[in-house]
Amino acid sequence: MNRPTHRSQVVLAVLAFVVLTLALTPTASAQQDLGSLELVAQSSWVDEGGIFNAQVRTAGANPDSTVSIEVLSPWESRDEFLSRRTTSRETVLTLEPILLADVQDTSNEVLSIEIEVGRQAANAPDDPDEQDPLPFLATDGRAAVYPLQVSLLSEQGEIVDSFLTSIVHLPRNIGPVLSTSLILEPEIGPRIDSAGQSNLTEDDIASLSILVEAVAQHPNSQVALSITAETLLSLERSDLDGAQQILDTIREDLTDDQLLPQPVTKLEEQAWLDSGFADELGELFLRNAEITEELTGLSPNPTVTVLDLTLSSEGLAQLVNLGVNGVLVDEDHVEPVDRSVFPNSLTTRFLIPGRNIEPVPAIAIDRDLANHFLSTDTVPVTANRILADLTLLSLQDRNSDGGVVIKPPAGWEPDVSMLNIVLSGLERIPSLEAVSPQQVLANAAFTPANGLGSLSSPLERELQPQDLATDIQSFRGDFNQAQSTIDAWTSVFASDVDFVRRLNELLDLSTSSALTTNERDVFIEQIYTIIDTEKTDSITTPATDTITLTSRSANVPVLIENNLLIDAEVVLLLDSEKLDFPEGREVFAVLSPGSNRIEVPIEARGSGDSPIRIQVLSPDRSNPILLGSSEILVRTFAFSGVGIVIGALAIVVLLGWWLRHHRKDRDTVKDNLDQPDAKDSGTLIGV
Repeated sequence: MNRPTHRSQVVLAVLAFVVLTLALTPTASAQQDLGSLELVAQSSWVDEGGIFNAQVRTAGANPDSTVSIEVLSPWESRDEFLSRRTTSRETVLTLEPILLADVQDTSNEVLSIEIEVGRQAANAPDDPDEQDPLPFLATDGRAAVYPLQVSLLSEQGEIVDSFLTSIVHLPRNIGPVLSTSLILEPEIGPRIDSAGQSNLTEDDIASLSILVEAVAQHPNSQVALSITAETLLSLERSDLDGAQQILDTIREDLTDDQLLPQPVTKLEEQAWLDSGFADELGELFLRNAEITEELTGLSPNPTVTVLDLTLSSEGLAQLVNLGVNGVLVDEDHVEPVDRSVFPNSLTTRFLIPGRNIEPVPAIAIDRDLANHFLSTDTVPVTANRILADLTLLSLQDRNSDGGVVIKPPAGWEPDVSMLNIVLSGLERIPSLEAVSPQQVLANAAFTPANGLGSLSSPLERELQPQDLATDIQSFRGDFNQAQSTIDAWTSVFASDVDFVRRLNELLDLSTSSALTTNERDVFIEQIYTIIDTEKTDSITTPATDTITLTSRSANVPVLIENNLLIDAEVVLLLDSEKLDFPEGREVFAVLSPGSNRIEVPIEARGSGDSPIRIQVLSPDRSNPILLGSSEILVRTFAFSGVGIVIGALAIVVLLGWWLRHHRKDRDTVKDNLDQPDAKDSGTLIGV
């Protein structure tokens, strides 16, 4: 017998692996036959003597499958709840299994689960014809969160699918409530291009609509919206359906306290401070407020903001200078607390020290609440988990007024169902109170440094900024040069508000941390392109001309055309080698729309041709803009002072010579008239 070659062995091994994999992996149709289980809706909470209700959908399950329902012993702590480990928990209530064959007409069915909750055991009905009593969850009257395990079992009793949710039991007079603030931040990247056009997509509109409509439909929840002026501008300029409706909803249904202060666009704030852009960063905050108010009529409340993860204590001080007196900070942004002193999650305020400022009150954005939003469970399960977690937070420290901030993390796709469930729960659960960011800071007590219940000064936690991902040092020179150019143009056409705003908008948008270096350069270059185009069309200087003067001093007329419909403030810079300018080489002028005649005083040093070179500049001499240039040839027929003296002396000499010569000739003629004729006299003598 021939032994198999090495290649044959490899082929046989691969075939064996494929066969084994197919044998162990259920087919799609087999998996579909197993069925699925899904929570559709449930009660967000139930009071003493109330009835908990949940709707569960089964799909694709075998009629011989059953649904089992178990209530487990209450969570003792939040850490237990977050772990979701139920294997060691005691079962306090088991409902009769539901055989799908008894309740469903099709493979898809919604089952209703009802449980009575209270202190006393349920009494059996006296009348046997009455409906069977509801399953009863006996409590000791205290507030608690019970795990509820719902499972779909196959005919063989194997778990096919399951989910874990909670029954939140609260007496109505719960006492102190947990102030809860939800902050929603659209994840919309740069959506205004260098031409000023909106690049919003339909997905952007859908995402923004979900967030804004959820906020508008739950006014009592006072949800805060962290939305930049850049996003608002992109909505205002978009022609997509729904864009204007989003703006209208913000304008009509939100308040100032529901908008948070921030720069015009998302950027790493500490990078700007490290590069010496403290004043510029402040301007970006101010312009964000101006644009927001212009587009929505709302002015973001400047007192409370979410700290950018890159900010240090120096950056915090800059925000305080802008009017911030309280901050919401990510838990990863501040130093951790000592768990031996603070075993529970903090729901009270603490202080963040800043550079040369008083410590700033702060509340941490709860990391675990944020992580719930990224759960892969169904929306009803996830949303009710958030509410159950909030309830546990409200129950952990009953002797202190608490507050908590929820902010979905980056990467979460807005879901209208989840937001409606969470916001409805915030409005209904008696241990929770939905408030604005300003109120959550005002309502929560300070955390004693030595632990809750101790008499000590408030806890202070240092900032631990995130490493910077953007280096803007190389951008600093480009930004400053562009800003100086805009300022120079503004000094000429200060009343051209729309044009100047367009330039500033391009500069603001170039600061986005989402842009690459090349993309920033496109915005900067667009500023110069726009100014160069406008400059060419704005001022017309006179063509080269010749002016003849017959005196030493005179006013030379300079004709300049202002082609815009607004006044222009300019400086005429004059230069000439043979002419002097008694009032200086710089002449300030305000050019009205149309033709303008400017008289320039000159003094000629001598006769002849003297060109005047004229430059029309912006008044801002730190970075002047050349608006136009021209040359005028001045032809002077005039004498200098020395020439006049010499000429006068020559005239006097010539006049004296002429007078003497004239007198001598006159005397000679007279003498000749007085004497006898020489010829006649000689004749007489000879006779």
